[in-house]
Amino acid sequence: MSESIDAQQKRGLMQRDQGSSGESLHAIERAASRPLQDLEILDVSPEEVPHLLDYWQVVLKRRWTVLVCLVVVFTTVAIGTLKKRPVYEGKVLLEINPEEPQVLNFREVSQEAPTVDVDSYRETQYKVLRSRTLAEKVVNDLHLYQSPEFYRYRGLFGLYESDPEKIPSSDPGPPDTSTDAYRNSVTHFLASVDVNPVRRSNLVEVTFDSYSSKVAALAANKLADDYVEQNLEVKWDAAEKASQWLQGKNVEIKAKLEKAEDELQAYAQANSIVYITEKQNMATARLEELLEAYTKAQSERFEKESLYSLVEAGKIQDLPGVLSNRLVQDLEIRLADTEREYAQVTTWVKPDYPKAQQVKKQIDALQAQLDKHKKAVVDNIVDEYRSATAKEQYFAQAVEDQKREVNEIAARSIQYNILKREVDSNRQLYEGLLQRMKEAQASAGLRASNIRVVDAAETPKYPAKPKVLLDLILGVMLGLGLGVGMAFFQEYLDKTLKTSDEVERLLRLPSLGVLPRFSSNGAGELGEQGIEGAEPGPGTAIAPAIQTHAEVLKAFRSLRTSILLSASPVPRVVLITSALPGEGKTTTAVNLGAALASLGSKVVIVDCDMRRPSCHRSVGVKNSPGFVQCLTGHVELAEAVLPAPVVPNLSVIPCGPIPPNPAEVLSSSLAAELLRKLRAEFDYVLVDSPPLLSVADSRILATMTDAAVLVTRAFETPYDLVCRARSLLYSAGARILGVALNDVDLRREGYGHNGSYGYGYTGYRAPGSEGSSRHGNT
Repeated sequence: MSESIDAQQKRGLMQRDQGSSGESLHAIERAASRPLQDLEILDVSPEEVPHLLDYWQVVLKRRWTVLVCLVVVFTTVAIGTLKKRPVYEGKVLLEINPEEPQVLNFREVSQEAPTVDVDSYRETQYKVLRSRTLAEKVVNDLHLYQSPEFYRYRGLFGLYESDPEKIPSSDPGPPDTSTDAYRNSVTHFLASVDVNPVRRSNLVEVTFDSYSSKVAALAANKLADDYVEQNLEVKWDAAEKASQWLQGKNVEIKAKLEKAEDELQAYAQANSIVYITEKQNMATARLEELLEAYTKAQSERFEKESLYSLVEAGKIQDLPGVLSNRLVQDLEIRLADTEREYAQVTTWVKPDYPKAQQVKKQIDALQAQLDKHKKAVVDNIVDEYRSATAKEQYFAQAVEDQKREVNEIAARSIQYNILKREVDSNRQLYEGLLQRMKEAQASAGLRASNIRVVDAAETPKYPAKPKVLLDLILGVMLGLGLGVGMAFFQEYLDKTLKTSDEVERLLRLPSLGVLPRFSSNGAGELGEQGIEGAEPGPGTAIAPAIQTHAEVLKAFRSLRTSILLSASPVPRVVLITSALPGEGKTTTAVNLGAALASLGSKVVIVDCDMRRPSCHRSVGVKNSPGFVQCLTGHVELAEAVLPAPVVPNLSVIPCGPIPPNPAEVLSSSLAAELLRKLRAEFDYVLVDSPPLLSVADSRILATMTDAAVLVTRAFETPYDLVCRARSLLYSAGARILGVALNDVDLRREGYGHNGSYGYGYTGYRAPGSEGSSRHGNT
């Protein structure tokens, strides 16, 4: 960190003004080799948020701006309010009930529920109340176009009446609507009407303003009556138009209905479907019966087919008719018994034995009888199967025939139904239009309205405008607001330093003291003694060390204490400089030297302002021999040290003759050597220097001194210039003790006497006994 700071110091020294090109190399080396603890570190802490009291201080400081704005605005509003003509207000209360439309529309024909947008309806009625048509009707009825209040027109600087040639005549006939007077009357009438809906209700207040109380009430009532009448006329016209439209549509729909009925009748006769519905129902029922019979025949065929399959397979004995036939069972039993008997006989006789042949004949007879019965069962099954098959085929054919008949009837009925639906729809529309036409004719004869007058306007006793008290209150508020705004705007434009707080906040430097304003010769409000020939300037010449005014003594003793307590060890060689000329650095140095000398310390003031030297005039000594002659070797240093008159322990080294190259002279090694000798001989060495922003002399001297004090003029020096001066001192490696705020008018707001501001002390008694803080504020 030490290396970076040293490099920064070297860069700052290299960036000096071209006038310092003759500075010696050893001065730059001394600035770069200064120890780190001697450097002033810039405070980069965030700015404090302004307090509410800070805003109040701004208002107090700019109170005259606030008062002027308040007086001007209030006076203007008061004059304008009091010069206004009284305006009376007639007020009518109306009730506007939203209603559903009574005219036929498509949604009603299609039997959809109609809806009414209440907000849209109300807004429409409010616009109607302010319509030009309604205004012209009221103006014509009341002959307002003949009233000067209404036929006047607005010129460049307000309202004034028309030319006498353009004033409308008082004839009772209809007015000429093309004249300017008539148009002005309608326009002014509309400007006087105000419509105010009552929230969450169907009520609306209609007000009319006029210079005449009778005209205000009369015009408001007439406006309400004409509005209700116009609403009735609109309904009457709508009902008449709807009735005429319905009559035309009724004829058209009736013709369509008759045409549709004729087409339906012709089609029915051409296709013999007069009773199409009954015939279609009978065919459908017949088809259902045939389908049921066909299903039964198909089931029987399936049953007979199963028995027939057994016959085909030769499984006659498995047939149910064989198994359940009692006769067949008996024959089979007898056959079995005879065959057993034949077997027994043949066991002991031959087959041709008569007994055996007899039994054999019985067996053949039983077998033939059994075969006959089985054949009868088989023949019966075959016949039943064939019969079932034929029956199924018959019903299948019948079903197909019936289906064709039903389809033919349905095909003929489709077009019939289309024609019938068209007849029904035309008949329904015709009946609806006929009913609507009767309703429209009935409603056209009614005089009912959804708008009524709740409260009629009464003749007002007192004017509604102007509202004097309210206008005056608004004038005060507007004036205060404008005044406060102007005060803060002035504060925003004011870039000068005014208080110690601003010094510390804007410059990030300690405030060493506040030096009051006093006369250049020490006389007047601050005393009668002074040194003649002090540094000239408008109110900036500082009193000499022998100044005896209490406030001045207190201020410089506070500055002295702030410097003595500003660092440890106490700086002995102090540079007194400023940003611009005429800020009082010379007389500050002289009075500060006197304050230090009053402590018994040996103090010398070196006038290094080799362009406009003035220390010799402030102290009252000659300007020769001086510091320039010491630097050129023509005079010894001891010869140039001149004691100050009146003030003991205070000496001055004047500048001497002005050299042609002050920067080169101060850059010599002899200058630093002479200051070191003065440090060894005196307790404090105060170096008066030229302004920082004008020449480079002060930066050269800053490398040879222990510390620097910036003097700035309150309410005049912009703080951005002081910031530039501070940066130049930092670039030269100087340690800045703080800022002395000079030329402060103690009568301004924020600066009090007897210790009420930073430099004063309540318990101050004697020189050197003040207990100032480091910044000089208590």
